[in-house]
Amino acid sequence: MTKRMAARSPYLRVLARRQMSGSMLSGKALIASGRNLCCNVSMQDQPGIIWKLVMGPLFAVATAISVASQVRAENTILIGDVPLPSGIEINEEGNSLFAGVWVGRWDSWRHHVLVVEGVDESGLIDVIYSVGRGQQGGGNWFRAKARQENETLVFTDDGFAARYTISDTGRLRGIYPTEDRFAVLERQDLSAVLATPTDDWFQLGLRQSLMTDLVEGGETIELAAALYVPDGDGPFPLALIHHGSTGSGKNPRDFEWFFTNDWFADVLNAHGWIVAFPQRRGRGGSDGLYDEGFSEDRPQGYSTEARLSLPGADRALIDANAALAALRERPDVSDGAVLFSGVSRGGVVALMQAGDQPENTAGVINFVGGWMTESPGDPEINPTVFRRVEGFEGVVLSIYGEDDPLYSIDYSRSNLAQIEEVGAESEFHVVSVPGFNRGHWVMWWPLLWEEVVSDYLQRIESRR
Repeated sequence: MTKRMAARSPYLRVLARRQMSGSMLSGKALIASGRNLCCNVSMQDQPGIIWKLVMGPLFAVATAISVASQVRAENTILIGDVPLPSGIEINEEGNSLFAGVWVGRWDSWRHHVLVVEGVDESGLIDVIYSVGRGQQGGGNWFRAKARQENETLVFTDDGFAARYTISDTGRLRGIYPTEDRFAVLERQDLSAVLATPTDDWFQLGLRQSLMTDLVEGGETIELAAALYVPDGDGPFPLALIHHGSTGSGKNPRDFEWFFTNDWFADVLNAHGWIVAFPQRRGRGGSDGLYDEGFSEDRPQGYSTEARLSLPGADRALIDANAALAALRERPDVSDGAVLFSGVSRGGVVALMQAGDQPENTAGVINFVGGWMTESPGDPEINPTVFRRVEGFEGVVLSIYGEDDPLYSIDYSRSNLAQIEEVGAESEFHVVSVPGFNRGHWVMWWPLLWEEVVSDYLQRIESRR
């Protein structure tokens, strides 16, 4: 690896230094340089555009800086696909509040373990940083030193800018501030993790199968969901978070990706909400056919015609209500008002669900909502679905990013005007997402919206 290549990314600078120093490294970027499709947002409506403009260059950089060799300085063990050195020792004396083994994910998909062994004689913190498989290679780990700045864990190596803080739920949140990376981890018992070293440790949300009243082909439909439960005895008010589309709808493999957002769930848990991410029919492991507004020639993907697209929105609402009914049966879910939220098409589903049962709605948080792209598409599709919030008279919080290749700010503003015309109050927040054509990724930049969302949650406290 040349110095010029290494200088292009802080992730890779530290990789190059440690490769040359003999620490265990695979020669691949420890955190993949690009968004993985399983995040279920990066390809929301026009994957070809986004892939060419964003993913292609990032993947090219990641590939260019790869080195072939591996140096394994210590014996390793695997927790799922995450390697760790053997002989980890957690020093319980004189430790910082970060001491222990933290297990979770970067960007809600890439497995991550952070081991904080203890404080050395100089006051620095001994850390083992490890990640699992990424888009450009296998997992890897390295040892490092860190320091505690106020209540933030910071690596002493200025070239590796990851920072960690403990949230109000007791989880560990990580941010790589120079890029759109976030991690959420939970403290685990080392002996328990080593006793059953499986991928299950990395799922922060509990995977559930929701029994519904939906029937297809004579078979009862179960919907997959992830559930994030706050501390306490419950029951808790429910927040229901809906996924978007799969891009163009042309690749059936994309239907398999499971949508969650660990950071958003953690924010909601901190405010006392139990959080569910249901996957609609045919998505993310749910039963049934995914059939939300496809063309008559199904391989052509989503239809741009209102007569075909709008029935798909109706079907999505049916699934959302089926998931809600199943979740209401849980003893830890209260019978009070629900917070509806979603991203892209999921934002529209949240609006429609609030209008469908306004008396049971505490609020709506809409991330870059829209059912069909600004162009091409029947111009009546989005105004029609936005007006379906009618009946809900509370505040809809909408968060959109500038430079969105799918929905311009002016176009989104005109769609949101529809909800005010039918009696809801619109609160429109526009943020600038770093990078080119990245506006549709706003949900994956939590520092851009967490304060606004937390303020909104406090304001709707009395409605839940």
